[in-house]
Amino acid sequence: MGMPLTIGSPHQQQRTPPPSTTPTSARSSEASTVSVPSPKSLKRNSLPPKVATINTNTECGLGGGNIPSSPQQPIQIPWRCPGKWQMPDIIEEAWKRRQQEQRFQQQQKKDNDTIKKTLNTNTIPLHKRPWIPVGRVPDILPFPPPIIKPQQHLQHMHPEFEGKLRKVLPKSKSMEGNPHKCYVAMARIGSGANGAVMRATKRNDSTCQVAIKRCLIEDHDVNHHTYVLREIRIMGCINHRNLIQLREAGMWKDDLWMAMELMQCSVFNLLYNTTQGLPEPVAVCIARQVLEGLIYLHSKNYMHRDVKCENILLGRDGQVKLADFGLATPLTKTNSARLGTAKWMAPEVIAEEPYTENVDVWSLAITMIEMMDRVPPLYDLDDTRQIFYQILYGKPPSFTFSKPSPTVQSLIRWMLDPDSQRRPYAKMVREKFDTLISEGRLGCTDQTEVGALVQEVFCKPSKN
Repeated sequence: MGMPLTIGSPHQQQRTPPPSTTPTSARSSEASTVSVPSPKSLKRNSLPPKVATINTNTECGLGGGNIPSSPQQPIQIPWRCPGKWQMPDIIEEAWKRRQQEQRFQQQQKKDNDTIKKTLNTNTIPLHKRPWIPVGRVPDILPFPPPIIKPQQHLQHMHPEFEGKLRKVLPKSKSMEGNPHKCYVAMARIGSGANGAVMRATKRNDSTCQVAIKRCLIEDHDVNHHTYVLREIRIMGCINHRNLIQLREAGMWKDDLWMAMELMQCSVFNLLYNTTQGLPEPVAVCIARQVLEGLIYLHSKNYMHRDVKCENILLGRDGQVKLADFGLATPLTKTNSARLGTAKWMAPEVIAEEPYTENVDVWSLAITMIEMMDRVPPLYDLDDTRQIFYQILYGKPPSFTFSKPSPTVQSLIRWMLDPDSQRRPYAKMVREKFDTLISEGRLGCTDQTEVGALVQEVFCKPSKN
């Protein structure tokens, strides 16, 4: 029997190994391949097993003695059939993709629950900004507060116009501050040549009622500035019982506020609320008081140019006042502009010829016809060109529905003389009125009866 092989040591006796069929040149002093797995033993998508190696730093044999070691060689991966072990595992990839989708859905549901809790408790998590639904105003982005300009900036938005206003308006009639803080219970009652008219009450004095005219001021409309400043200048310097008085005026934002005396109604409102024209004595009384105001206005070197029932105001006591000086103009310059209301214009105004203050007498005569007829002459015409043609070339204006006395008819013809050189002035007409009244040829009521008529129409007791 042969002796078993042992791995010798330096102190052991070396024995000669048995003969081997492997050539000596094929032996490796460092590593030798032991086994190679078959392709069937490989699993899909798995790496091939490492090659087993045996480190032999000593030679097998009976004798002892150290064999010097050689440098290690890299591991050799065996050859594999291409396309077999590298085939992707489709089932495993689909399963992993499904797992990722489930984890994403779970995370999204968790985030939505967090957002709902955040919106309900009005708290914002520090780690993540909440999702804001469409249409909801975000709490984290509030709207900026409105820009409030200082009060002094709102009050002085038109410095050029305000500078001119201070020159024509007396300091005693200057309005300071916000008019809404000075006046309450504002209600629209009409309109004038330069703006809307409202009724208002003094905040600190409920018995003080005024009529406020608001005029919009635009920097580019210089012509409008001229009319407004002219009206302020005239109302600031006049003081007559038959002319409307200016209480105070001032600028606020883009509007000029003018506080004036408040009257009960206009003659136009009185006619509108009755079924027939005014009696002749009432019309004569109103016309005479208007003449008093015109005489005073002409003495101040101004003409009105817009006398009509709409601009004649009545008080509860029968007081008569001429209002709306938006078209008034000085007498010191030549006037030929076509300004006024068409049906009340004198022929020379329509022809744009130079005219004087007796154009107000023509307008007052048309107004007397309007008071007694309830409508002015040419009331059925709306075309301005036809109205101008009839005034220049048609029949002289006359009464249509009322039957005035011969004295009134004669006065009206005198006041409606188409020749401005022969037409009388306001002072001459007032003197003629007084003469005819004193002679008993012209009827004229007193102020008390006019007030009674106003109260009968506008101050009727409420029916229970």
